[in-house]
Order: sequence, then structure tokens, then C-alpha cells
Amino acid sequence: MKKFTRIEPTTQQSFGLQYKKVALIKRFQTEDGKLHEFTTFYKQGDHAAAIIALTTDRKVIITYQFRAGPERWMYDIPGGGVEKGEEPQAGALRELKEETGYEPGHIEFLGTNSRDAYSNGVWYYYFVTDAVPVSEGRSLDEEEQDQGAEVRFISIAEFLEHAKHDRMTDPAAVLMAYDRLKEIERGSK
Repeated sequence: MKKFTRIEPTTQQSFGLQYKKVALIKRFQTEDGKLHEFTTFYKQGDHAAAIIALTTDRKVIITYQFRAGPERWMYDIPGGGVEKGEEPQAGALRELKEETGYEPGHIEFLGTNSRDAYSNGVWYYYFVTDAVPVSEGRSLDEEEQDQGAEVRFISIAEFLEHAKHDRMTDPAAVLMAYDRLKEIERGSK
């Protein structure tokens, strides 16, 4: 196994309009003297958080919105970037309330995920049960409103099928929650 030692300089490039993203070009050297260059995304130390949320009647709360990468509408669990100084759980709860108009009855931490091999950020995932609507409803940002993001309520079986068949983002979160979801699903029959 080769040992990779990071060398400088690291190049940073910002791109995008509303949601500025960052590409970092990282360089590494292996003990055989070879240089390796990788383009990675998001700033080092960026955090995001998302929630798999179930209502009191065991429906999964998801959003349905257009995703530019695959160029189609997809299902998403509520989530997004954690703001500076915000704890990941607080960010996840904020996103749940903003995107769906719901708040949790009970919350548990599922784990973290790096998303992919070229992402510098870390995603924190949570599992919520007994989510209930808040009186003030959703508070989408302008872009989410303009793009027509919808809230939908689906069964656990549908949720798992969407994750298995590339109809949703964050399948790693679904895998983290799989045993718990199946346990709840069995209890609801």
C-alpha cells in the first residue's frame, strides 16, 4: 500500500452563483517520488446535515425537487449546509423545519458520511420519529420556492425502493437507517 503525503500548494477555486461551491486541487507525493493531483469539492471542514423523518403515522417526510446533476426530479431527505458556529444536529433540525414545516418528536444520531471519494465535507445524518407540523409551516429560500420543491409523505417501503433504484439522493443515510426502518415497518403491519 502506497503512502500518500500531502504537499502544497493547494489551489482553491470558487464557482457557481447562488450556492457558491469550492474546488480544491490537492497534491500528494508517494514514496516512489510520483506526484498525484486530485480535484476535490467543498471547503475543508465544511459540514452538512440531513434527517430521515417519520411522522406519527410512520410516513417518511421527503422533498421532491429538480436536481441538476442527473437532470431530473429526485427525492431528497431534508438537509443542507451547517452554518458557521452551528452544531450539526441543530442544522439538521433547522433544515427539517425550513424545508418541510415539521419538527421532531424524538431524534437519534445515525452517523457521518463523506459522500464520495472527492468530497472534503462531512455529512451528519439523523433519524427522527413522531415528527409533527409546526404552526408557521415551511420557510423555503427563494431558490427552493422558484424551483418548486414539494414535500411528500411516502411509506417506508416506497422510501427504500426510491433509494435502491436511483430515485433519491443520500442513499448512504438510508443504509444507515435501514435496520431501524425495517423494524418500524414490521411493527406497523
